[in-house]
Amino acid sequence: MTRAPDLVDQILALDPGHRDIAAFSTPGAAGAAARALLGAKRVLIVTGFTVEPNMPETDGPPGAAVLGRALRRLGSRVTYVTDATNVPLVEAALKILDEPSDVVVYPGGADGARRLLASEKPTHLVAIERPGRNRAGDYLNMRGDSVAAWNPPIDELFWGRGTRRPVTIGIGDGGNEIGMGTVRAKIARLDALRARIATVVRVDHLVVAGVSNWGGYGVVTALGRLTGTDLLHTPEIERRLIAACVAAGACDGVTRRREPTVDSLGSDTHAAVVDLLRLASRSGIMGASTLRRGTRR
Repeated sequence: MTRAPDLVDQILALDPGHRDIAAFSTPGAAGAAARALLGAKRVLIVTGFTVEPNMPETDGPPGAAVLGRALRRLGSRVTYVTDATNVPLVEAALKILDEPSDVVVYPGGADGARRLLASEKPTHLVAIERPGRNRAGDYLNMRGDSVAAWNPPIDELFWGRGTRRPVTIGIGDGGNEIGMGTVRAKIARLDALRARIATVVRVDHLVVAGVSNWGGYGVVTALGRLTGTDLLHTPEIERRLIAACVAAGACDGVTRRREPTVDSLGSDTHAAVVDLLRLASRSGIMGASTLRRGTRR
């Protein structure tokens, strides 16, 4: 008998931006990332994507804050790493969740990554909606424009090699984010633009979603299932998270407008996705047998 698809996978597979994420996503990825994070001692969560000068986007910080809260509740020490432009967004999201503002500005410099890793000693590194360099060493947005001038090279944290390096997890939605190097060949086959913007930065566990925030929420949902704990926020808090980021200076990464939207989708849409994921956290697997037992057609 064929196992029914996981409801979390189905939700994360929603592709409102028509980015063909089905071509480079993997079923069960959120669950695999959650299992890798269980028992994590020290976690660095990297986020923040500035689409134009002084215009950081609304995708990323909410997902980072919600994931960080879940991990902290499960016993991890969580620190957020971003650049100066995105600090207000991360802090605003954490404030909505009543979480401590443990935010570090990436130090930069020739040995910035080494110094930060040495001081924080993370067991796990997570990136959510943070640009990763392409084959040419540049950072490109989905339009193919360079954003390197206003996005410091935080992806250097993920270049480590060796047996003692942290476990790495990447969450993205387009192909140019840290971690998407894991499926770069699949992304490059889609079209010439995608081949040019695709990052080469790989991770141990990659989660692809229609919106990166949703990917973070999917991992939280999976953590809740694994631990029997209600870790996901509510639809109302989702609306507040987006509004708080906009008030802190964020814009929509697609429309470039400073309004409570993420990737051109209104806050009601994102709240509905959170509601669906809360259902998924309770129901586990949704398949034909479940529908036959509990749904009237």
